[in-house]
Amino acid sequence: MKKNNGLFNPKGIFMRLSLIFCLLSTLCLTIGNAAMVKAQYGLDKRIDIYLKNSSFPELLKEIERKTGVSFIYTNKESVTDKVSISDQSKTARAILTPLLKKHDLQAVENGMMVVLRKVEVKTLIQEKPGTIVGYVKDQANNQILPYATVIVKGTNQKAMTDMNGYFVLSNIAAGKATLRISYIGFKTFETTVDVISGKVNNADLKLTSESNDMKGITVTGIRRGESVALNNMQNADNVKYVLSEEQIERFPDATVGEAMQRVPGIAMDLSYGLPRNIIIRGLDQSMGSVTLNGNRLPSTQTNSRDIDLNGILSSTVEAIEVNKTLTPDMEADATAGSVNIISKTPKIGAKQFQVKGSFGNNFLLGKQNFDGAFNYGERKNKIAYLIGVNYSNTNRGEDRVQKDYDTYTINGVEKLKLSNLELEGSDLNRENIGVQGELSFFPNQKSQIYVRGNYNKFYELQTRGTKSYSIGSYTTEDAVTGVTIGSSGTPRDYNRDLFSVSAGAKTNIANWIGNVDVTFASGLYDQPTYYDGYFTNSGMAANMDMSNPRAPQFNFTTGNPNDASQYFTSNYVNRHQIAHDKDVQGSLNIERTFDLSDKNKFMFKFGGRMKYKEDDHTRSYYQYSLKTGKLAMSDFLSDYSRKNYFNGHYDLSGAIANGYLMEQYYQNNLSLFNNNETYIRQNTDPDSYNGKENMQAGYVMGKLTLNKLDIITGVRYENTGFEYNGNIVSFDDKGNYVATRKVAVNSSFNGFFPSLNLKYALSPSTNLRAAVTKSLSRPGYYDLVPWEEIETRRKRMKKGNPDLDQATSVNYDLLFEHYLKSLGLISGGVFYKNISNYIYESIYTQQGGTYDKYQVTQTVNGANAHVYGFEVAWQQQLTFLPGFWNGFGIYANYTQIQSKFKVPGIVSDRTVRLPSMRPKVGNASLSYEKYGFSGRLSLNFYDTYINELADVEANDLMEKGRVQLDFSASQKINKRFTIFMGISNINNAQNILDFGDGRPNDHKYYSRWANLGFKYNPFY
Repeated sequence: MKKNNGLFNPKGIFMRLSLIFCLLSTLCLTIGNAAMVKAQYGLDKRIDIYLKNSSFPELLKEIERKTGVSFIYTNKESVTDKVSISDQSKTARAILTPLLKKHDLQAVENGMMVVLRKVEVKTLIQEKPGTIVGYVKDQANNQILPYATVIVKGTNQKAMTDMNGYFVLSNIAAGKATLRISYIGFKTFETTVDVISGKVNNADLKLTSESNDMKGITVTGIRRGESVALNNMQNADNVKYVLSEEQIERFPDATVGEAMQRVPGIAMDLSYGLPRNIIIRGLDQSMGSVTLNGNRLPSTQTNSRDIDLNGILSSTVEAIEVNKTLTPDMEADATAGSVNIISKTPKIGAKQFQVKGSFGNNFLLGKQNFDGAFNYGERKNKIAYLIGVNYSNTNRGEDRVQKDYDTYTINGVEKLKLSNLELEGSDLNRENIGVQGELSFFPNQKSQIYVRGNYNKFYELQTRGTKSYSIGSYTTEDAVTGVTIGSSGTPRDYNRDLFSVSAGAKTNIANWIGNVDVTFASGLYDQPTYYDGYFTNSGMAANMDMSNPRAPQFNFTTGNPNDASQYFTSNYVNRHQIAHDKDVQGSLNIERTFDLSDKNKFMFKFGGRMKYKEDDHTRSYYQYSLKTGKLAMSDFLSDYSRKNYFNGHYDLSGAIANGYLMEQYYQNNLSLFNNNETYIRQNTDPDSYNGKENMQAGYVMGKLTLNKLDIITGVRYENTGFEYNGNIVSFDDKGNYVATRKVAVNSSFNGFFPSLNLKYALSPSTNLRAAVTKSLSRPGYYDLVPWEEIETRRKRMKKGNPDLDQATSVNYDLLFEHYLKSLGLISGGVFYKNISNYIYESIYTQQGGTYDKYQVTQTVNGANAHVYGFEVAWQQQLTFLPGFWNGFGIYANYTQIQSKFKVPGIVSDRTVRLPSMRPKVGNASLSYEKYGFSGRLSLNFYDTYINELADVEANDLMEKGRVQLDFSASQKINKRFTIFMGISNINNAQNILDFGDGRPNDHKYYSRWANLGFKYNPFY
């Protein structure tokens, strides 16, 4: 209840009416000469006063007599205290003011009249602060602008809009608040909001494009996507790179794997010419992580934690974030870095409806490709929903020539010569299905409850034709005998499925921001089809033509390599391999921001994550042997044919078996075959396992904002426990299977992972970043399984390693970044990683014990590995150029990396670069975007690197550097309809592996592929 201040007291009303009457009367008498008198006399006249123990009225009368002013007051303004004054040549004002102040009186002057009033001492009512919420949008098309910076001028209050362009500013003082909104590519905008005490105040903020005054250029489509990505990067607390949906569409990239190769510091492992596994700053995917909306994705591979990024269509993605430094609220298992895929979400203010389709051709196979996508979503007041269906049916091909070597005696001299040549042609039909959906409820403007699901199915059917030429001996440098040709046609397929469903909530209550999420995810690898009938034709002789060492030629002098009736087999192999990775994870995050001063604030955040995982792998390899006799290939002949194989160097056709016919014959004649128990046990039991993992993590972090400096620091704790069940398989001294013994193990690893990220704003568009973080890399599933394969005859064993520890790394980063108004970025930085307990596969000789002198292959923890390098990037739309030329843009990045790691050798330890680490990697592209047209010529490259380490340097496998050139273009027909096209691998880039001493080993050839399509959006 408010306190009565006397305004409605009857006595008070009478006194105030009397005062008003006196005031009006006096004004009428004095108004004519008041101004002149005030200038000469009044309270500013200097007087002498001598009073001792006098009353207040006596003082006023003395001042009236000496100055000529008239005082008007009532009993309420009278002072009962006695006054004593002895002042000379002071103004009446100086004499009177201290006394009036002491007794809460105020003098109101009007000419020579002075009215004394009692100062009302009111009880001040503290007004509650308010909250400002709203959206930042593009004025031109009403589309939301994610990651915009919203600042309350004159305070330290700042917010960044989320993926939906939404922001919340809490604890804003009631009254007028001026908001300043900045966004790369848009003009800075200011507006005033009336903040009502204790209320949620709405603000719908709209920005104007910087380039709207340039004919033909607007921040829409691709340019808008680039603007979104740049703002996300600039406002981030860590070092990261962002690709938006529009940027991904700029390249002819159908999958997330293809899109990732455009990011600075990123290289990709290729599978049949397409990027599959990500390499970040020289470290492979096993040392990083891939997440979907912040939740770690399960594996779609057989024995590792890796994700096949061919299995996620780029058309299902809203954005991709590559985090190169970590903050405590991120999982620590990301020494290489963390890739976060953000799924599509419904947008405020408009319906989303897009239909996309394309047709294409693979020029190696001469087969057609098809892609289609449908997405529909809407955000209403309280409800938002989205559903998308994406489908791709593509044909890929690979011509592969592989060479091996052995030592032969020629004219009494031992020489290293070609021992085996294998031609393997692969025709691949790939089907990708991507389905995503979201349903959200907004109980109020600051809260959201959601359920979202994603399903990605990647099915691949391979038809392979193989011929291998094995050389028995050399009679001369160019003549060989005892040549055996092996031939097979092996159909096989792969299912790689990813499924995840999440339920969660976000809210902002009394300046506390919280979010909770529970996710179930499943990753599946399934190969149900593998039918292999391997036939041989032996005892042939040939002259060798080695003029082209990458494509050796056999000119046969005896035997016919294409006579299917001369190829025989007594064995048939089929197999089924399946791996299933399932996990449930939950996370909770809570944060609160405290104002320290006008320019300084502190954000405090804490939370945790729990995860339970089950992983199992079954590898069932079967070999069946005929009880008597042999089968001729002529009864199992396929129509596989590649006349112009390996760019015309070979004819891979004729005399190739049909695996489907072999499977059919086996099923119809089971009684004719015996199971090869040794083969089955050796290829099945060591690779079959199951296990469980559980992870608990908690963190605390803070972000201190000191004017231009942000300090983000904290610590994370992670504990991972695991239980795995495997098999120990042993064989006798003749190589025959003896027994399989099951074995189980459980263990754990844990640790604290502190981090410090600094961001200093040299200017509103320039940041200097520095970071020191600690991270981990967990061993792969199979590496932790207690399996063993013991071959007594060969004194050789392979085994898992449950005693493996997680690798940890201390990472240092320094980065300069300058953001350009013309939608661009210039950045450069250096990094260094000191990795302890680096995990790698080792081949060593056992010393002592039961298996003394055995050659052991095992994944182990090694010595420290060091990775260091620098990366630079430049992307800019050249809008400062005149006329036609201002449509051009540049996109370029380059990363150079070095690494050192000591591994055991036969003679002595040697220091090498890490396998898979490309020492140089980069992109360069030239674009043109104007009048609705967008075109881009793009080049992606990497330098020669170690693909696989051997026991000696001469046998290391080195993959040669590769450069790929792509082109993509689109043209808006109108606001709703766009056509596009793309050509990939224009320059016919190939994958080539050589041994360390230069001998050719593996060569893969792909040719080109292209597509032409359209996009339609009726609700533009």
